[in-house]
Amino acid sequence: MIVLDTVKTRKQGNAVMVTLASKFEIPAGKTYFISKENDGTISLIPKIDDYFLAAKEKEFVDEEDMLAADFIVEGRLLDE
Repeated sequence: MIVLDTVKTRKQGNAVMVTLASKFEIPAGKTYFISKENDGTISLIPKIDDYFLAAKEKEFVDEEDMLAADFIVEGRLLDE
């Protein structure tokens, strides 16, 4: 079961601020992408400097990648 917290916005200069509780363990100075949906939903997505930096070899390879591994372009139809 998800328990939702309630927060209130506050004005600070020309910005509107939302305070996030420490229980969410969000470090100060962390960078996020923010988006707002048509229904008013606001999402924060953490910015990752290099998503593949800590990736293990072939961690992101799936069956479709293996199908394309031996793909050879024939003709010039794709060049147009």
